[in-house]
Amino acid sequence: MQYSGGRKTAASGAVVPVVWYLLNLLVIPLVGFAVLLWLFAGSADTNALRRAHTRAAMFMSVIGAVLISSGVGVAWLALGNTGHFWSFALVWAIVLHTGFVLWGMIALAQAMSDKRPLFPAQWL
Repeated sequence: MQYSGGRKTAASGAVVPVVWYLLNLLVIPLVGFAVLLWLFAGSADTNALRRAHTRAAMFMSVIGAVLISSGVGVAWLALGNTGHFWSFALVWAIVLHTGFVLWGMIALAQAMSDKRPLFPAQWL
């Protein structure tokens, strides 16, 4: 017997890649990225919504790693091993990491409500 608030359609599975994206950022970084890469590689035969969330999560993981590491690298070249570098690197990494976690929470809400992620459509 179905409850009155139950789903009328089957779940799309779009929550799975977003959860692994957040696990990659918050709990198990390398394992989460490996699973996300595996989901991305096998996303060709999934439904469109799950594929969109998988691609967005994978691209955001790569973009985040590139932005954080390049910003820290440029600061290292510009400032050297000084207190200014360490202050900048810490603030840079925390602010970007927080932004990517917030995007992941919004993407999780979008996936739970069966909506496309907030991401450029041409990359999905």
